Amino acid sequence: MNALRRGIRASAAGDIARTGPETVVRRYRFAPGFIGFSGHFPGNPILPAIVQVCAVVSLAEEEGGKALRLAAVRSAKFFSPIRPDEEVSIRYRRRVDSGEDICDATLSVAGKTSAAFQLRLAEEETP
Repeated sequence: MNALRRGIRASAAGDIARTGPETVVRRYRFAPGFIGFSGHFPGNPILPAIVQVCAVVSLAEEEGGKALRLAAVRSAKFFSPIRPDEEVSIRYRRRVDSGEDICDATLSVAGKTSAAFQLRLAEEETP
């Protein structure tokens, strides 16, 4: 597991909670020294979009017990920046659409949606 994935998992601030048959939620708190903030942006750190996407993939892996890879971002909207030490709630729902594994995800801070996106996931192939 790479350093970013380890950092994401270490930033979990609670257990994975199931809120429906295909929906889970987990809280995270990314410390100022979190690797994902590195260089983005000095003096005014915000959580990069790709790190937000990676956090959802990491959560889906943990919840499903399988290594996954991001196959595509079908849509993405970012409404407000996520800063160090904010409690971030990641909620996602997995579903199958035309034979594809789809993940509808939202990231929220203080009850307000910071980002929403739809990802297509695939199982990681092992050599």
